[in-house]
Amino acid sequence: MKQTILILIALSFVLGTQNPLFLNETYSTGLVKIKQSSDIFYWHFESRSNPSEDPIAFWLAGGPGASSQISVLAGNGPYRLNQNQTLESNMYAWNNQANMVFVDQPVGTGFSNAGNGELVKNEKEVAEDFYQFLLGFFEQNPQYIGRPLYLTGVSYAGHFVPAIASRLIKQKDLKINLQGLTIGNGWVDPQNQYPSYGEFAFKNGLISSYDYYLVAKPTLSDCSKLIAKKAPYQLFKPICNRGLENILGNEETPKFDVYDIKCTGPDCESAFVGLSDYLNRADVQAALGVSGRYWQIESDEVYDALEYDYDQSFAQDVAFVLESGIKVLVYYGDQDFVCNYIGGLKWAENMNWSLQKDFQNAEFQDYLVEGKIAGKLKGAGKFQFLTVNKSGHMVTVDQPALALQMFNQFISSQNNRNKDQY
Repeated sequence: MKQTILILIALSFVLGTQNPLFLNETYSTGLVKIKQSSDIFYWHFESRSNPSEDPIAFWLAGGPGASSQISVLAGNGPYRLNQNQTLESNMYAWNNQANMVFVDQPVGTGFSNAGNGELVKNEKEVAEDFYQFLLGFFEQNPQYIGRPLYLTGVSYAGHFVPAIASRLIKQKDLKINLQGLTIGNGWVDPQNQYPSYGEFAFKNGLISSYDYYLVAKPTLSDCSKLIAKKAPYQLFKPICNRGLENILGNEETPKFDVYDIKCTGPDCESAFVGLSDYLNRADVQAALGVSGRYWQIESDEVYDALEYDYDQSFAQDVAFVLESGIKVLVYYGDQDFVCNYIGGLKWAENMNWSLQKDFQNAEFQDYLVEGKIAGKLKGAGKFQFLTVNKSGHMVTVDQPALALQMFNQFISSQNNRNKDQY
């Protein structure tokens, strides 16, 4: 009898669970212990196509300290949260052709717990914790051991994803079959991205030529130079902030929406309204196995602990991944200010790797979705860079059809090239 119960428990991990509360999507959740008293929460959804053979992808939110469960309900996850606190199915969910895992990391983020003194302070610690998380995830979900694996994420995941990928490649763990990275509107290389704030603002008519040439451009250039010299945080941060304040005014109440410069009015954050109420409901938490935990969109404690990580560059980690034979897709919405495409392209073109000149010389081609131009794409080798038209910081929210096509092409054997792109 005891052996039968153990077999049933094991099968429940493999087969997942269905619940009318979650629209009978096949899912599982779990907590993986990290260090002495911390843990990392995940919400896993089986592929809607062929879960036993489709790859597995892990989604990491930014912040740092933002919960990946945001995207489950308002992004590339299986759902959209309605105003009446019910769910509707998202036809553009990334688990259409992949098994998706939305991870609350670092510890202390979302439903994940951080033990006393166990908040991470740099990407080395982030990467080590995530490796330990993967080992625990595979223990709980052994069907994915050796399955083609993709690391995906947005915003500050421009730090997380390259750092974790480098750690995994160096580890050479045969259970982990890393195949590719995607980074959306990523904060990857501050030295190259800070100066872009002025250029982007001027190009889009957000500041005058006077403010750009006499204040923003020289100030942000000084900011970049100090970062390049590895100046103390206390020295470069005020200068960087001075350049930003010239563009934004008061950072607490900026002159425009920094996540989407074309968005105005109260609807700019409408996709995220109600998330806290929903994820703190007793019935929802019981179904997720996290009863009694308090969920918040972003953790100030996690953010503050990584304060000195902010100015670090992870462009060379991206280069290391590429030189290791792993493909990388970077994409930016063209209306995002905070992690804008101008700065994104600058770090991508300045990244030192064997095909740097080829990438610099490559020309952008139209990227098509349903026969219409939806962005611009260029690349070299296994590296591709895509700008997305009419999208802010969250491409999966603003252009979900493009995001799904882009992701499905990337994880396919076609190496992200098909007849609908060129």
